[in-house]
Amino acid sequence: MRAKSTKIISNKSISLTLVILWTLFIFTMSLLPGNDSSNISSGFSLWIKSGLDSIFVNNNISVDTLHSVIRKGAHIFEYFVLGISYFYLAKSWKLSILRTLLLGLLTATTDELLQNIPADRVASAVDIFLFDFGGFVLSFTSLLLIFNRKKDFLDKKTILEKLANNEISAEKAYKSIYKKTHYIKFTNKAHFLKLSITVPGEPGVNKFLKVLFFLPIPLGIFKIAIPFINFEKHDIPFSKNELLQIVNAKNISVNVLSSTNEKVNIKTF
Repeated sequence: MRAKSTKIISNKSISLTLVILWTLFIFTMSLLPGNDSSNISSGFSLWIKSGLDSIFVNNNISVDTLHSVIRKGAHIFEYFVLGISYFYLAKSWKLSILRTLLLGLLTATTDELLQNIPADRVASAVDIFLFDFGGFVLSFTSLLLIFNRKKDFLDKKTILEKLANNEISAEKAYKSIYKKTHYIKFTNKAHFLKLSITVPGEPGVNKFLKVLFFLPIPLGIFKIAIPFINFEKHDIPFSKNELLQIVNAKNISVNVLSSTNEKVNIKTF
C-alpha cells in the first residue's frame, strides 16, 4: 500500500513538473524579441529549404513561404506537446476534461498576451484558437480516444455471472467492477441544477414556478442565492454547507418535504 501511494505521489510530481517546465519554455519563446525569434525560425527554414532543394530539383517553395509555415507549425508543435503533458497531469491529478481544456486555453491566451511585451511582436487571436489551442486539443483528445476507453463494457451482473461460472478470475472481476476510477471524466462536479417547487393548493403559483424554473440553473447563480435562504423557517433538514456539498456532486436527486407540505426537488448534472 505504501509503495502504491509513493508511486501515485511520484506520478503527480513528474506530470506537474513536466507541465510547468514546458509551459515556461513556451512563455520564454514568446518573450523573445521579434528579431531573435525570427532568426531562429529563419535558420531552420534555410536548413529545410536546402534539404528540399537537394531532393526535389527546381522546387517552387520559397524561403518566405517555408518560414511562415514553420513559424505556425512551431505553435502547433509547442501546444501538441503541452496537450500530451496535460493528459498525464489530468490522469495523475484526476482533473476533468473540461478543466484541462480550460487550462490549455488559459495557457494559450496568456502566451499570446506575453507577445505584446516585446516591442516588435503582437498577440494574435488566430494563433490562440487555431494554432495554439488547436494543437493542444489535437493531442489531448487523441490520447483520450486511445487511452480513455473502458476495457471491459460488461455490467456488474454479467461480471458476477462469469465469476460464478469460473469464466474469469476473482482478481479480474474485482478490477472490472472497482478499478475504473483512472478514466478521465468530462467533468468531476455538477455545473447545473434543475429545480422543481410545488406549493399545495396553489395551482397558479405552481404554473408560474414551472415556467420560472423551466431551464436549468447554473450552479454559480444558485450558490450566490444559498446564503439568503432561511433554512430554519422552511424546516430544511440540512445545513447550508451540506446543501453546497450536495449540489456540487453530479447526478444527485434530492426531494425535500417541508413541515407545511411544500415539495422541493433538486437534480444536479
